[in-house]
Amino acid sequence: MADSSQELTSLGFPLEVTIRYGTLEKRVTGPPEGVAKEVLTFLTSVIPQLELASKLSLSVDLAELAKACEGVVAVTPEGLVVTVPVDVLADRELILLHLAKARIGEMAGKTKTDTVQTSDLISATKRTSGTVAGRLSELCSESLAERKRKGEYRATTLGLHVFQQTVIPKLKQARGVV
Repeated sequence: MADSSQELTSLGFPLEVTIRYGTLEKRVTGPPEGVAKEVLTFLTSVIPQLELASKLSLSVDLAELAKACEGVVAVTPEGLVVTVPVDVLADRELILLHLAKARIGEMAGKTKTDTVQTSDLISATKRTSGTVAGRLSELCSESLAERKRKGEYRATTLGLHVFQQTVIPKLKQARGVV
């Protein structure tokens, strides 16, 4: 699925937004990214609760995540692959890596699903089914992963955040990519 801001920009048309809130009115025209930033700035100045909510919300920016993954994860015709040794990772970090890979692949439009089967995790990690099940249980209890269906898991937004903040730096440091 293509990014809608890229579609708008590639058409060459500016985005125009008009906001009316009470007696206030704001009109913004320009590239989608600039318009989005101006709209959010306007809304947070007019409605202070939005600023508080934005400070408390957690999201993962695909562009930032992709930049962080440079030198660690790569896209190939076969899918996303890890390009560095993973032997420095604990079992739970290794499982989170594979869950994050699936989520990143889906977010980037490279795979159809953001979930991973338990059997695929066992195969990819070369860990026993008991080890994988135990670590998945831990990741789920910490809200880093979630069970979507029986035997099918995915990384949560918090899981992607932790992956970006802890697992990627650990892999880069072990390889000397930092």
